Amino acid sequence: MPQELKTYIKLMIILVLFWLMGSFVDSALWFHVSYNTPQWVVNHLDIIWLALLSFLLPLSIVMILKPKFNTLIAFMSAAFFGSVVWDLTYSLLTRGTLISNSMEHWFSLYDFGLVFGVSQEFAWAFHLARLVIGILLFFWLKKRLKFFSTDLGHF
Repeated sequence: MPQELKTYIKLMIILVLFWLMGSFVDSALWFHVSYNTPQWVVNHLDIIWLALLSFLLPLSIVMILKPKFNTLIAFMSAAFFGSVVWDLTYSLLTRGTLISNSMEHWFSLYDFGLVFGVSQEFAWAFHLARLVIGILLFFWLKKRLKFFSTDLGHF
């Protein structure tokens, strides 16, 4: 196995563990009542917590440390795996079952008064789709690493 692939696998494992820990925080965060939290933070907690802190921050750190397209592919593969692990853990901690409709608030645009319900069947399909995408991205990364590791300097 090429050294670079080993590095990316380690990176992906660390990222998945990061998101696993995020699910523990997430399950406690949404049930936490605080009287000192500004209302704008409460209203936009999903954007602050999920988009900025849990996705853009680790992506920025990873891309600064190793600014390559392969790094982005490895990150996205890990993100798809990590999001499934996050959701399954969150569902287990908050609903007592791995697959549930714990995503009922995911597809919501509260500022516009739109809330989309998520059934348990949709959750199954959503988890499966993310796993397949994560696997495909991983194999694409592996294929890119194998292609670029061959000696093309003689052409």
